[in-house]
Amino acid sequence: MTEEDIAAFRNAARALAGAEKTVMSEVAKGMRAAARPVVNEIRAQVRSSKGTTERGVHASEIERRLHVLSRSGRSGQPLSERQVRSLQRRVEKAGSLRDRIAAASGAQVSASEKKTALAFKVRAGQLPPSQRKLPRRWDNPGGWRHPVYGNRNVWVHQTGNPYFRTTITAARGELTGSVITAMTVAAEKITHPGESA
Repeated sequence: MTEEDIAAFRNAARALAGAEKTVMSEVAKGMRAAARPVVNEIRAQVRSSKGTTERGVHASEIERRLHVLSRSGRSGQPLSERQVRSLQRRVEKAGSLRDRIAAASGAQVSASEKKTALAFKVRAGQLPPSQRKLPRRWDNPGGWRHPVYGNRNVWVHQTGNPYFRTTITAARGELTGSVITAMTVAAEKITHPGESA
C-alpha cells in the first residue's frame, strides 16, 4: 500500500465517519422545512373555525359575557372604569381558545442513527388545566357536551371542527417527497463533497 493509498483510505474513513451526521442533519433540515407549511395550515384551520352549539354562536357569546359579568363581584353596584377594563380583558381571554390551540400546535423532528421521526403535536400543557382536553375534542367532528361557561345547570353540545388529522393526512404525500428529497441532497453531499447542492 502506497502513502497515497493510505492517505486516500484515511480520507475515505473520515468522510464515512462524518457521513452519518451529514445525512441526519440534512434529513432533519428537510423534515423541518416540510413540516413548517403543515403547521401553518393547522394553525390557520383552527383559527378560522367557528365554534357552534345548539344555542348558536351569538347566544353562546352572550352567555360567555354574562358568565364573566356574574363573577365580577358585588351585583347591583356600578362598575368602575378599572373594573370594566379588567372585565374586558377577561372576556377577550375567555374567547381565545382557538388562538391558544393554534399557538400550542407544532412539529417535532428527531433524526439520528437510532430514530428518525416527524411528529405533529398540540402541546396541551401550554393551555390552562381546564382546557387541556379541548384540542383533541375540537378535532373531533362529533363534538362534545359541556356546561355553558361553568354553569353546570345548563349543558350544550359543542360541534367539533377537524383541523389536525385532516390537515396532516392531506399533506402526507408532500411530506414523504420532502424527506426523500432531503435524503437525496444528503447523499449528493457525501458522494460529491465540495460541490454545492
